[in-house]
Amino acid sequence: MVFLSGCGTLGTSATDLALAGAGGAIGYEVSDHNVSGAAIGAAGGYVISKVAQTQVKKAVTDAEKRGYDRAMNQAVKQQYWIIQNLQKQDDETGAEARPVTVTLPETTTNDGTILRPTTAVIRAQ
Repeated sequence: MVFLSGCGTLGTSATDLALAGAGGAIGYEVSDHNVSGAAIGAAGGYVISKVAQTQVKKAVTDAEKRGYDRAMNQAVKQQYWIIQNLQKQDDETGAEARPVTVTLPETTTNDGTILRPTTAVIRAQ
């Protein structure tokens, strides 16, 4: 039942166990059935397992970073084209900004200051 579970940490432990066992078996056979050869082989298998797991984690992290960078690059491109299309629409209307004169009447502020009438020129499209 334990081997059927989908836990990610079990996978690393199972890999450690499998490679250490395989290394131990190979070490035992190569050393003419010597227990110390089996121990050395098991230690080698365990080290190989850890190195392989580190390489896999590094590859996954690198792939995630590349994916994130590509997504950010795509988002910047999309914003660029949105701005370009908005500017193109403004150009297609043919409407140019023109000055408009606005007259502001005399007003009194809350503290009693009287503001004299004035005119302002604003750009409108």
